[in-house]
Amino acid sequence: MSEINFNSIFDGVSLALHATFPDRQVHGGSVKQGLNDGDFNVFMPGVVNAKEVGPRYRRTPTVDVIYYPRDRKRLTAECYDMAQQMAQVLESIVTPEGDTVHATSMEFQTTDDVLHMIARYDHFARIVPEPVMMETLQVKQEG
Repeated sequence: MSEINFNSIFDGVSLALHATFPDRQVHGGSVKQGLNDGDFNVFMPGVVNAKEVGPRYRRTPTVDVIYYPRDRKRLTAECYDMAQQMAQVLESIVTPEGDTVHATSMEFQTTDDVLHMIARYDHFARIVPEPVMMETLQVKQEG
């Protein structure tokens, strides 16, 4: 098991969407051109990094997957159907390093005619600080 980092989770979500919906584009972050109906946009709006006992940290990255519906006449029905599919796809993701990470919570909402699927992937990290070594001491003896 490798150390799970935020880029691994982001890439795992993108890879899961690519594998499940190969006919659609998956973008990452700001898109200025080339965004079409039926595309996804994945970004990580924030991360909670809480100190636990000892050298452990509980990390909770939040991933927002935005879906742009194709059918404007059946917008609500298409968003609900896609939310159901994405909940299954994003429940467990595999990082590029091969680690499986499970979503601890998911919620969706439709805002401005797009679907936002928000997933959180809690995991622990062990960060051991590097020891600070003292400088070399020189002892001078007299006598």
